[in-house]
Amino acid sequence: MNKEKLMTAVSLVLVAVIILNFYFPKAESFEQKRLRVLKELSASIDDAVLQGKYHCCIDPPCTMCYLGNWIWKDGTCNCDLMIAQGEFDKVCPQCVKGIENSQCEFTGGKN
Repeated sequence: MNKEKLMTAVSLVLVAVIILNFYFPKAESFEQKRLRVLKELSASIDDAVLQGKYHCCIDPPCTMCYLGNWIWKDGTCNCDLMIAQGEFDKVCPQCVKGIENSQCEFTGGKN
């Protein structure tokens, strides 16, 4: 094989590798995916806090309320407000656990 044909073959292989890596990227490991999802969840909760939609008494804030697995919907948390009103039956289990473990930094709904 002459030098030109070899260089053409090598170039084609490199282009194929680049295209395959672009269209079929290496799959994330479970740990990489878990860390990415947790980082995105934390950033989303931080945004909700800044928008005044997330009133949680624990730090880091609960995830249960944001994910809609409790009585609050659409990425909101009002647990701190419910504590201020004495409505402990409307406080998510993560915040209740925080209260029991003295991790609740109750602000009276002013966070």
